[in-house]
Amino acid sequence: MTDEAVAGHPDQGGGPSNRTGLFAGAAVGLVVCAVVGALGGYLLAGDGGEREGPYDAGATTTPTVEATSKSPRSTPSRTPSRRPSSTPPPIGQMILPDVVGDDFQKAREQLRGLGLGVQFVFGRVGDDPTVASTNPRGGTAVKRGITVRVTVVGAAPEVVVPALVGESCKQAARRLVDDGLYPNYPTGERGEVRSQEPPGGTVLHWNERVRLYCSDGPAPGGTPTP
Repeated sequence: MTDEAVAGHPDQGGGPSNRTGLFAGAAVGLVVCAVVGALGGYLLAGDGGEREGPYDAGATTTPTVEATSKSPRSTPSRTPSRRPSSTPPPIGQMILPDVVGDDFQKAREQLRGLGLGVQFVFGRVGDDPTVASTNPRGGTAVKRGITVRVTVVGAAPEVVVPALVGESCKQAARRLVDDGLYPNYPTGERGEVRSQEPPGGTVLHWNERVRLYCSDGPAPGGTPTP
């Protein structure tokens, strides 16, 4: 077959037009496959309209109650506090002060200043002058003139007996009491002190007794007063 024959029948040969058509068809097929593949990958990925991105847990947590709302605080009561008021003692009485822990001589001055008598009970050893207890107890309503029993921690301290001869019996008795001693009146309480036992200058202890012989009674040994 000659070249002219082939050129006169284009459908029977592999001319340029056939090759161009084949190339165009192949290109269309590739485009279609690319579109289908992209669509399939999209559906298989399960996008569903949601986009995947970084997840901030703090941004999606519910704020705490303290951050979003404040609960009303209870308003404290403004009623002024009242101190416990001591009940006033009955008429004619007083409240006994609490002298526990004080020096016994200081406590004695305080109690005597209120018109109260004082009786001391000392310990057996030591020189601690502290008041351990009282009877009645501090804070008790008492009548003026009663005797308060005061217990001291330590033993009774020493005291020097004053010289009282020539003084009135009442004045001598007051001096003895002030010094922590007890007067005794073998011959009565009136008149002047004619003699005493033990004599002035003797060392005794608190609560010990001194005998006063007054002029209105018999002298020591039974001799009547002139």
